[in-house]
Amino acid sequence: MKKKDREQFVKQATQLLLDLGATQEEGGAYSFSLQTKAGRLRIQVTENTTKGPGSVFTRFDDPKAAKELVDCNAATGKWNHYFFEGTVEAAIDNLSFWLKKVMP
Repeated sequence: MKKKDREQFVKQATQLLLDLGATQEEGGAYSFSLQTKAGRLRIQVTENTTKGPGSVFTRFDDPKAAKELVDCNAATGKWNHYFFEGTVEAAIDNLSFWLKKVMP
């Protein structure tokens, strides 16, 4: 996958987050915060350096509540999405599907 495609993934994923109501975070490991049915979800979007368009690292502040909605790590609240194959469009569609499952 070309660099411009990976950059496009980050741009489109960021726009998706903003469209869903995410706010930008200052400092720390996560760039965005999104209010969900399970409370705050912290999010970091990155482009992949080897194959595929990118990855989205997320962590719920309330893992117990999140675990009732999605298959996240029950202890840490981590709910990461890796896109090592496919197109940018397919990755964004997949990410949108999962994020909408946790939205109020």
